[in-house]
Amino acid sequence: MTASSFLMPDAEPSWRLWKSISSGNPETVDSPAECRDAGKAMVVGLPATACRTVGLILPSVDATLLASMIEAQLERRGIPIEHKPTPNFAWHNLGLASGQTLASVDVLSNPFPENLAVHHAANYTAALRMMQLPANDLTVVEEQGQLVMAVSSIGKLWHSHIIGSVDTNVADLARELEIAKMTFEAQDGFASLRGVTLVGERLGLMAGPLKKYTALPIATVTELQPNRTLKLEAFQKLLPSTVFAAQAAVARRKQYASIGVLLVILYAVLFACSWWYLSSLQSKATALKEEVEKTNGPASEIRSTEQRWRSLAPAIESQRYPMVVLSNVTALMPPSGVSLKRFESKPTEVEISGDARDAQTATQFLEDLKKHPKLSRFNWSMPVPSMKEKAASFKIQGKLEQP
Repeated sequence: MTASSFLMPDAEPSWRLWKSISSGNPETVDSPAECRDAGKAMVVGLPATACRTVGLILPSVDATLLASMIEAQLERRGIPIEHKPTPNFAWHNLGLASGQTLASVDVLSNPFPENLAVHHAANYTAALRMMQLPANDLTVVEEQGQLVMAVSSIGKLWHSHIIGSVDTNVADLARELEIAKMTFEAQDGFASLRGVTLVGERLGLMAGPLKKYTALPIATVTELQPNRTLKLEAFQKLLPSTVFAAQAAVARRKQYASIGVLLVILYAVLFACSWWYLSSLQSKATALKEEVEKTNGPASEIRSTEQRWRSLAPAIESQRYPMVVLSNVTALMPPSGVSLKRFESKPTEVEISGDARDAQTATQFLEDLKKHPKLSRFNWSMPVPSMKEKAASFKIQGKLEQP
């Protein structure tokens, strides 16, 4: 995924537009609608009101099983999963912690706000996923009038949810933070949290009053910095259905236009070459017919000869001689435990009857026949052995595979 700009929600009901992840001075825009005609692919960072981020701690399993485990965990939490026309979620593997996998899942809200649909967007993701978060802290940030609490893993977003508005009572906020800290730390495999980081000037003013209601260490920062080490090409595709449908329609129109141009060119070439092609085709057909008539006799003789050699194969192929087959069979018999009573060899079939110490020994003998390089040309089969006088009587049949 190649993106040339990044749209991020601001603390106020506005947005910040970065021309690139490395630019330091973003532009302020009132709404994503102002970017719809920018004509450049962009990544849209969504506020928590439009994109829910769920942190999961999963057993360390093969990567092919991780996706199904994540979907099962989301369904257990009552989060609707959609796959068509496009998935409404995207997950990120944040690595291992205490032998377990930390996964972070972004889930689009349903219904998705139409005012956030940027049809030329390359991808959508949670806004905080594109920021560098304090490690081992509960981070509280203001997103368009809402207070969002985020938890990171090595500075990367793991979990976030809305905990209130800017008018939330300080005592309620302190209680929410303490409950969140205990909840996260109680999860098996989750590291301990140091304290709380408040982001922004307005939240920074709440640090003093907040300390009266909680013993958690509180730090403040003016703003979060973009994570300039992000590898956006590794992100899974996450597009709202309206954006996906708009992009699919544009792609179809381009495809139809390309097909139309190619058809016009093709028809012109075919029309110009049709007379020459038809005349040359007629002459070739006549020549080929004459050649076929000349080869009918020799071809018939070759087919007849092939059939005669095929019928003689059992008599001239040494590996199908009964004594050779019997020799190969007896070479597979263990020193004890298997005895043969009857061996019958036909041109295309072999039957072996005998007794074995037990059914397992007879089954192993069958498997050895199947694996033998010179006997594997037969399809070997055996009914369930019958037990008689503490011995398993078996009958094995091998049918020659037809070439």
